[in-house]
Amino acid sequence: MSSIPINDLSRWDPTDLAEVTMCMTEVANSGYFMRGPHTSDLEKQLGVLLNEMKVVCVGNGTDALVLSLLSLGIKPGEKVATVANAGGYATGAILRIGAIPVLVDVELVTAQMSVASLSRQLETHPDIRAVIATHLYGLMADMQLIREITSVKGILLVEDCAQAIGASQHGIPAGAWGDASTFSFYPTKNLACLGDGGAVAFKNPKNADTCRRLAQYGWSERYVISNSDGFNSRLDEIQAAILVSRIQLLSQNNQVRRSIVARYVKALNEPRYMVHNDADDFVGHLAVMITPHQQSDIEKLNHAKVGNGIHYPVLDHHQSAWTKYFEAVLLPNSEQLVKSIITLPCFPLMTEDEITRVCDVLESL
Repeated sequence: MSSIPINDLSRWDPTDLAEVTMCMTEVANSGYFMRGPHTSDLEKQLGVLLNEMKVVCVGNGTDALVLSLLSLGIKPGEKVATVANAGGYATGAILRIGAIPVLVDVELVTAQMSVASLSRQLETHPDIRAVIATHLYGLMADMQLIREITSVKGILLVEDCAQAIGASQHGIPAGAWGDASTFSFYPTKNLACLGDGGAVAFKNPKNADTCRRLAQYGWSERYVISNSDGFNSRLDEIQAAILVSRIQLLSQNNQVRRSIVARYVKALNEPRYMVHNDADDFVGHLAVMITPHQQSDIEKLNHAKVGNGIHYPVLDHHQSAWTKYFEAVLLPNSEQLVKSIITLPCFPLMTEDEITRVCDVLESL
């Protein structure tokens, strides 16, 4: 019996493979390898997807987070609130620019930022300048309430949409709620290229102009550095061309992911459940089960050769390199979830046999 992977990047849809091959050949023959027509086209298409936000393509999702904060004017020593259970990407970006991360707890059922916890931290730290709301596993945080809270207090809002492109809440896309939003096109993402890639979107075109300069050494014109925070973060044309070809399939692939998670939901019995929603604010980036029996369930999945993992096994304030930045952090829901989550296989090219096998194991738990 073969193993079922969490994801398998070696599988190709024949049409997608042909498109990607054509994209690579076309770019190679064009002579445009950076900031060419495909990058411009991708930025325009992403802007349409995001209700006309101004988009700047960059080197990767981590750079996107850093550039979003810099472009919004966050300075060293200023405070930025975020969650601790999302892999450390937001916290790492905050620390990289010399800002101070303030950690917020999450909801037990959704694993997303807790509005109640955010409100408490904003009262405790009235000098918080910005909030990074991560849409984890492809499920959106409660953006209506988070937007209301930040707007009233004049706090900047950044959405980390690396796992939620194509989702929407109350008819507004993930990435169109905040002052800025960030995206990753890493190969495992719902919209993926064949290497690293990312994008930042802004409500204010001036912030987008700042970001574009920062992402190319801080140049105001060629070889003239006007911003010392600039560095090199560009999406190459081959990746942009691939993303343009794949963005047409985003909605279809998101629906396949949703349908796989829906099968798992039906297979599970209480007290186990999936992090999901039947509405448009879930795009199934990861299929995450919450269970009171994490270790024994992992053993059963391994015995059945069902790939699994934990996203993410270490909370930000427990990372050994970062403990010095956090004192007396109390995040009870985050602490409970890290001991309860298991990621299951979920990707558009899973076979029916694989999905059925996973469901059979889930039914037996």
